[in-house]
Formats: sequence, structure tokens, C-alpha cells
Amino acid sequence: MRLANEYAEVDVEVVHTRNGVRLRIAAPHTGREILLCPLELESLTWQDHDVFSGFLETPHGPEH
Repeated sequence: MRLANEYAEVDVEVVHTRNGVRLRIAAPHTGREILLCPLELESLTWQDHDVFSGFLETPHGPEH
């Protein structure tokens, strides 16, 4: 599935690994991707929007 708006675009898919099911999130424009396990995904629901706003202050990481 591809999710997009005027600011970003990501591909999301379920993948089966030797360690179980993961959600693969890939950003085609940057070539970056991550595999998240169910616990990592659940932990996202524990956060408030301020955490994600903080991520967007340096969207490409502190090294950029």
C-alpha cells in the first residue's frame, strides 16, 4: 500500500521474516526503510503527538 500527501510518500507492507511478521515502511524518495515488529508498532500508540513533532524538527537526523 502506498500512502502519500503533499509532503511525504511511503510504501507499507507486511513481510514474513525468520523472526516473525514485520511491517515494512519504505520512503521511495529517500531510499530509507524500516522493519517494525508488533511491539515496536504498539509502542507508537503510547506516544503523544509532541514526540512525532520532535522527529520532524530534524527529519533527516541530527547529522544533516
